[in-house]
Amino acid sequence: MLVGVTGNIGSGKSTLCKFLELEGFPVFYADIIGKRALYRVKEKLLETFGSEIFKEKGEIDTKKISSIVFSSPKKLKTLTEITHPLIKEEILRIRDEFSDEVVFVEAAVLIEAGWMDICDKIVLVFAYRGQRILRASRKFGLRETLRRDSLQKPYSEKLKYADYLICNTGDLIHLKEQTISLLKELQ
Repeated sequence: MLVGVTGNIGSGKSTLCKFLELEGFPVFYADIIGKRALYRVKEKLLETFGSEIFKEKGEIDTKKISSIVFSSPKKLKTLTEITHPLIKEEILRIRDEFSDEVVFVEAAVLIEAGWMDICDKIVLVFAYRGQRILRASRKFGLRETLRRDSLQKPYSEKLKYADYLICNTGDLIHLKEQTISLLKELQ
């Protein structure tokens, strides 16, 4: 069973997934899958975004790509058109490989990318906007967090697709308890 874990920036998706891993469940991260996919389309990226997205030894500078695409909705759309089919392909491969067990994929853009149909269940992690912005600002800075948040669908839209709602508005103990309850329901 493939379970998609989604939620807006700073909601606690990754923390929930770390708890799932600690409980022994396989978790795959769409961001990591996406970074690997970039290497499959290096030529297309060079053609589209130029040589500035590459480091000296030909490695892809994912931070540079992020700064480019998150400052331009058109460029973000272009990048997603290039990478999302590859990410979906890998998620489908994971679903097939782990068809006899419960496996999770964390994807902030699960709904935005239209990957709901490839998940057997969807978990939506909710946190109040103020909490999310504060959490994510520690990693991305306030301006970047607000920009990324503005590109995501509101919770009211995502709720339509959720089979489970995790309210991450308390402490880590509360999130851990909800994780255990979720696992009991899924097994």
